[in-house]
Amino acid sequence: MNTLTLSPASGLLSLLAVRAGLALARWGRRRTVRRTDRERMLRALAERSAARDAAEERARIGAAARLTLM
Repeated sequence: MNTLTLSPASGLLSLLAVRAGLALARWGRRRTVRRTDRERMLRALAERSAARDAAEERARIGAAARLTLM
């Protein structure tokens, strides 16, 4: 039985495929941790709420300023 590979580059190609697969698996694990981190999700929700409240306050101040200029 012949164990010689068909192409000398096949070893390099398989190495790249394994590395890419491992990198993809690491990315998936990090993404899962990020998506299920409760404190992080609650903090982001509070930040969005604060930003929305600030935007509404700026809009009210702008409307009041336009009324006083007239």
